[in-house]
Amino acid sequence: MGGLLKRLPFSWSMGLTLFAGRNRSRVSVATVVSVLGIGVGVATLTAVLSVTGGFEEAFRERILGVYPHLVVLKRGERFEDYREVTNRLSRVPGVQGANPSTYDEMMVSSDSGTAGAIVKGVALDGIDGVSNLRDLTHGGSLESIRFQEGAPMEVVIGCELRDRLRVAPGDRVTLTTPIRGLEGRTAGPLGMAPMEESFVVRDCFDSGFYEYDSRLVVMDLASAQRFLNRGPAVRWIEIRLEDLFDTDRMRLEVLSALQPYTLPDLVRDAARLRRDASRLTEGILPPADREPHVQDLFAGVSRLKKGLEYSDLGAGPPSRYRLIDWKQMNRNLFSALRMQKVVLALFFLIIVVVAAFNIVGTQLVVARERLKEISTLVALGAARRQLYRVFVTHGFILGCAGVAVGLVLGYGIVRLIQKIGFALDPKVYHITELPAIIHWEDIAAIAGLSVLVVLLSCLLSSLRAIRINPVDGLRKIA
Repeated sequence: MGGLLKRLPFSWSMGLTLFAGRNRSRVSVATVVSVLGIGVGVATLTAVLSVTGGFEEAFRERILGVYPHLVVLKRGERFEDYREVTNRLSRVPGVQGANPSTYDEMMVSSDSGTAGAIVKGVALDGIDGVSNLRDLTHGGSLESIRFQEGAPMEVVIGCELRDRLRVAPGDRVTLTTPIRGLEGRTAGPLGMAPMEESFVVRDCFDSGFYEYDSRLVVMDLASAQRFLNRGPAVRWIEIRLEDLFDTDRMRLEVLSALQPYTLPDLVRDAARLRRDASRLTEGILPPADREPHVQDLFAGVSRLKKGLEYSDLGAGPPSRYRLIDWKQMNRNLFSALRMQKVVLALFFLIIVVVAAFNIVGTQLVVARERLKEISTLVALGAARRQLYRVFVTHGFILGCAGVAVGLVLGYGIVRLIQKIGFALDPKVYHITELPAIIHWEDIAAIAGLSVLVVLLSCLLSSLRAIRINPVDGLRKIA
């Protein structure tokens, strides 16, 4: 150990020697308390961020296990050419699968109960490309609900919804919808008159997300079209991407595949832009035979500004399709989770800050304990700046040791949470078990912020530690 200290710079070798207390064979109690204080703060912060990050990942995994990454809707008209559009979307690079679907809210009832439901009609041949629904069913198959002409129509429902309605496979439920169309029309002659039909329950699925398990009813797309009587039309086309975080770029790719922008489109839009610009600027400037005044120019600019605000100048070609990604569909949920994560991180970072500034007291204690040695160094010609570096090094090493202890302790807490599996009320938290997942980017952020706080506290505490009077130490030596 002595040989190692000799090879280190002066500030580092002296800083390491300050960790020993009055008894040179042991580390001082103040040092141990400071290290544990910082360690507990870092461990708490690590555990909290792992749990909040676990909630976000658990929600995302369960939501996207049933629902797609992106949906394509048609603006202002019935979506009847969905087969052609689905085939076109399936060939877009970066798209893993595309599948048409209906989506309606209605009432589901049985002999034992009633509940609100979301009814999805899905094309069974392409469902595996956009969701994990088939794997979430107890039977591992959706073939039992395939539409057959003349046979009873069948559904798969969430297991929580099954328990609420008290039904079993083979039992019947009744779906009631307030809006039912006629072939080629969106509403029948009775307008909002409710219509109902009976379906056979074949299986249930368990997604792990209470909102879906307690409300979702799934049937074959042909059964949904037959029940709703809207003809060969769907609500939207669901898309699963190869990279679920690449939605911004893929939106442009999908739109360009659905509605390519050709050279004739560019020429037409350029002519329209020139025509609209001429119309907006007409009458802005005074006639050429009259000298313009300043007030005329100001008035013209004001009229031009208002005209631009309420015009579609440069708006581009009208889009026939609207795209909604998973982040937009669940914006409120994930925004709340991110805000919660930031607030909790800042709150528990205060613990680290308080523990880090305990280094001030630790270094004052160390300075008093090692007063003789410090006084000897001053007598031998050591400058205040050198002593300052010694104490900064001591405090920084102490803080980094606390951060390392905290990261190890936090990792152990997270592993313990994962092993025990704390149960949660799904009606409150939407999931059944407390999630705790370590994200290494969060660990790096925790370590970086903690070390920064430690460094700042060391810079302040070292200033106070070197204010001692070395004469007092020399008197004790004498």
